[in-house]
Amino acid sequence: MIKLLKNRKFQIALSVIALLFIILLSVDRFSKVNIIRNIVTAPVVFVQKGVKAAGDWVGGIISGIRGYTAVIEENRDLKNSNLELTQKVTSLSQLEDENKRLRDALGLKEKFSNYEVIGANIVGSNPGNFYYNFRIDAGSLDGVVIDAPVIAGDNVLVGRVYSVDLTSAVIIPLIDEKSGISVWNTKTEGGQAIVKGDIELKEQGKCLMDTISDEFEIQVGDIIETSGIGSIYPRGILVGVVEEIHREESVIERYAIIEPLINFNEIIEVYILINKDGSN
Repeated sequence: MIKLLKNRKFQIALSVIALLFIILLSVDRFSKVNIIRNIVTAPVVFVQKGVKAAGDWVGGIISGIRGYTAVIEENRDLKNSNLELTQKVTSLSQLEDENKRLRDALGLKEKFSNYEVIGANIVGSNPGNFYYNFRIDAGSLDGVVIDAPVIAGDNVLVGRVYSVDLTSAVIIPLIDEKSGISVWNTKTEGGQAIVKGDIELKEQGKCLMDTISDEFEIQVGDIIETSGIGSIYPRGILVGVVEEIHREESVIERYAIIEPLINFNEIIEVYILINKDGSN
């Protein structure tokens, strides 16, 4: 028996038989040989899973970076688009403002056909007691003269030219105590009165109407405009609204508080009316 085990051919045959036996057992997935194979291959599978997980993690990071980059690019594109839209809206708004100014100027030229209409911008102000005198960027070189009436684009009275130099002029508002305007009621077109600045009312941005003729019918809320009487203001410029009416019992005289139709804190452009016959 010992000789047989030492026989080389017998050993080879025995090895072949054992190998065949192992192959047959491995066909059954529940066999012990399969368990041995699992023990051998399990570390390999674990390593493969680890590599795959690491790859997935790295892939996720790369995907996240690409997504973040895409979001940044999209955000930049949106900002650029928003900037372009804003610029277009601004340009459109500027065009609309310019068209409005041109329409206003044309309307004023048609209304005051005997006057030359000179447009100007408010470029500064000189402090007064409570309100300001305004400086404009048009002067004698542009044809501006002292005492020329100054109005806004919607035919609302601002005041008059107080002083002039070559390239600029100073305007005093209608609420200034140096101002005096002949007016009447747009509703009745009867009677006359004087609207003038008052030191106390000036602080409130209002002015006084007195010297009211007997035939001047007024009520609170009535619109007052220039009557055209006098050498400065042509007829038909809107002045203000009657806010209060008072009567002096001792002299049986009336006076009224006028709220100007112009907002002196928002003026940016004005128009100066220059009489073509040179009577300004």
